[in-house]
Amino acid sequence: MPDSRDSFATHMGSVGEFLLYQGAKQPGKRMPTDRVPTFPPDHNAPAEWEVLNALIGDIYDSVLHPESWNDTLARITGALCPLSWEAAFILWEGNNPPRARFVAATGLAAGIQEIYSAVYAGSHPWSRKLMRYANGSVVDSYDIMTREEFYESEFFRNFLAPYGIDRLVGVLLDRRGGERLGLMLPGPGDRDAEKLKRGLRVLAPHIQRAMRISDRLATLELAAGAARAAADAAPFAIFSLDDQLNILAANSRADRYERAGFIRRTDGRFAFTHPASQKQLLDLAKSPAPAGLAFQTTSAEGTECPVLVARISRQSAERIGGTDLGASLIVTLGSAPGETPVVAIDRVAQWFGLTPAEARLAVALAGGQSLRDYAALRAVSLNAVRFLLKGIFRKTGATSQAQLVAMVARLPSPTI
Repeated sequence: MPDSRDSFATHMGSVGEFLLYQGAKQPGKRMPTDRVPTFPPDHNAPAEWEVLNALIGDIYDSVLHPESWNDTLARITGALCPLSWEAAFILWEGNNPPRARFVAATGLAAGIQEIYSAVYAGSHPWSRKLMRYANGSVVDSYDIMTREEFYESEFFRNFLAPYGIDRLVGVLLDRRGGERLGLMLPGPGDRDAEKLKRGLRVLAPHIQRAMRISDRLATLELAAGAARAAADAAPFAIFSLDDQLNILAANSRADRYERAGFIRRTDGRFAFTHPASQKQLLDLAKSPAPAGLAFQTTSAEGTECPVLVARISRQSAERIGGTDLGASLIVTLGSAPGETPVVAIDRVAQWFGLTPAEARLAVALAGGQSLRDYAALRAVSLNAVRFLLKGIFRKTGATSQAQLVAMVARLPSPTI
């Protein structure tokens, strides 16, 4: 044990309290033994590959079930590690600044991850020397520094010496933003670690791929979650449909438009209750090219609701056995509070032959906004707005704002 000058080791206490546990010493903290394969005495026997194949299956299963990585590490240590090598962990670690984030661990008692991250992350000799190795490397600490050199380090004297740990076999998995991702297996150096290193050379590329797939899936899930949250926060209903009008996704506001009688959902398919609106949707679904529609649909009670429908390039994703087809139609119902319905702008633009910008200004003026208010709202200069107004006057024949407002107000009601 370290002498009284080793204040950190004194603060840490006993082995059983903080560091590696063994089932016999700490009842209730036994390493999982179910499905832990072991090598036969003959390492060249076919059974060795059965063991590795079982571990590879566990590795890829952990991609879909990240919570199982700890058990997968336990199976790896149980199958490959020599006696008394029971700890394994996967972590991101950086040297500048020193930092560490554990991804998974087995064989570590409570508090060890926190102590390592707070005191030794990225600052001990193993960590510094491992940083220079390429992804996929299986590295034995005995090959990167002498035992005598390691015994002189504070990391060994104050942290590992009381527990008989002086060797590490690691797998460098990935590099990102100054951090390295690695699988680390520490233990006493008086054991034969050749079987462990040989097995890790087979498993390393699979662990590397599995970690990258897990990272990609997590990124996609975050993006999808953000998209769902944004859609649910929208003040209108949003539907994603395929070519057959099957509903692939709908936000939280969809129910209110069904209750109001604008749409119906039958066996997962979308339909407008208003026949003419439904015909427009079906015609657009048959269109081979991206296009869009803006119109007013009507409920059974005669209430109107603005609709925007976009025909987009069909989404698709390759998967084993074929291609999955996704959304090809996006339907929105309603307008944001205080927002001029896009359908009104589109109607004015078509009637007078205006550009979208000109139609937007004409509708704003008809709604009571002044030129100055509109310029401030759109963050453009007043002169730019006046230039748009001249184009509107020329195309509509109006000679004043009042006359223009009256012309917009007299437009016939939209027909579907």
